[in-house]
Amino acid sequence: MKKIVMEYNDFLSVKYDEVTRGEFKWLAPHLLEKHIKPYLKPKINVLDIGVGTGQTSEIFVNSDTNVSCIDISGDMLSVAKSKYPYKELIQYDVEDGLLKLFPEEKFDIIVAVGILEFIKDIKKTLSELKQLLKNNGVIAFTYEIFKPDNKYGIEKESPLGAGSQNIPELLSFMVYRRLSSEVDLIIKELGLTIKSRKVFTGYLRSQLKIPVPYEILVVS
Repeated sequence: MKKIVMEYNDFLSVKYDEVTRGEFKWLAPHLLEKHIKPYLKPKINVLDIGVGTGQTSEIFVNSDTNVSCIDISGDMLSVAKSKYPYKELIQYDVEDGLLKLFPEEKFDIIVAVGILEFIKDIKKTLSELKQLLKNNGVIAFTYEIFKPDNKYGIEKESPLGAGSQNIPELLSFMVYRRLSSEVDLIIKELGLTIKSRKVFTGYLRSQLKIPVPYEILVVS
């Protein structure tokens, strides 16, 4: 499955910016900028997991911070590298564990935008991010909200291509949606504090333009 996720993102990398900023209206990077601005200072260390083509990194690069990035797709990282100067770009699967990547380094800001919906055990990932956080640092993340009564028949867990008569192999990996109450419980169990949050329409799914509900949170 990891190979399929990598191939999907490699395939998407060339047109990702055009599609997400245009037809499908991916709004998370814009909202991240609003929520993270109070914590920006020059020269701080930032970790962006699931950086993709670097849409979430623009505010950090323009604020003169040191940005380390992780993504499963080498092609996504190549696009990001062509756009912005980074401290480091690492091709890696977040689900393999983050602590061994940074055994000694800590970060002032950690960002996980548009990635947790592809991770089954987000409590494990958020726990690792907490351990990589400096004192008084913040984590900003998004997740896809599950609406049990949604009229589109979208299940809590389903392949990315669910709804197609025959799901293409590149769209066969799983998407994990969460109830807000589930995420709140994880945050509480990890001893994190919510600094800000907002529910929003993340993007318009498929050619049917189905609105996909997301939430962005900043925690410390």
